[in-house]
Amino acid sequence: MKDTTKFREAIVYIASKSSKDKRFGATKLNKILYYSDFSAYRKLGYSVTGAEYQHLKEGPVPRDLPEAQEYLTIDGAIQIQKRPYFNFIQNRIIAMRAPDTSVFNHDELAIMDEVIEWLWDMNGSQVSDLSHNEIGWRVTDENETIPYRTAWLSARPLTTEQIELGRKIAERNGLT
Repeated sequence: MKDTTKFREAIVYIASKSSKDKRFGATKLNKILYYSDFSAYRKLGYSVTGAEYQHLKEGPVPRDLPEAQEYLTIDGAIQIQKRPYFNFIQNRIIAMRAPDTSVFNHDELAIMDEVIEWLWDMNGSQVSDLSHNEIGWRVTDENETIPYRTAWLSARPLTTEQIELGRKIAERNGLT
């Protein structure tokens, strides 16, 4: 049985940190979790939460999110409030208690904080659109798992310096 403690506490942590963000709702939570996990995978070699992400129309979504939110709601850790947000209904996640940050190390908390800050000024549609540029989402089909190894891939063109470095490494290893 997998331990979902860090995943659940990440939800509470992100909701708590995002309490003053009027654009924070379910879609934004999904993307903050995704970017935190995939950034941690690149920087630390593992994800913060251990969540598995699936390709959905709106972008990457943790597979276990509905169960985790149900557990946290029953436990009284969060509330999900439906609020009008322009022409939409926002599913806003409200932290009802402080997160247990002892389950995270300093680097994991710093990564989640960086992602929250990076996405702060974006609404759900904007973060969803942003996630559609991610290689992992682009190379998978609806409901497929997005592999963590795609965190290493980028759609950005290589710089001249990167190309030159690649040539030098290839020459040094007799690959040219």
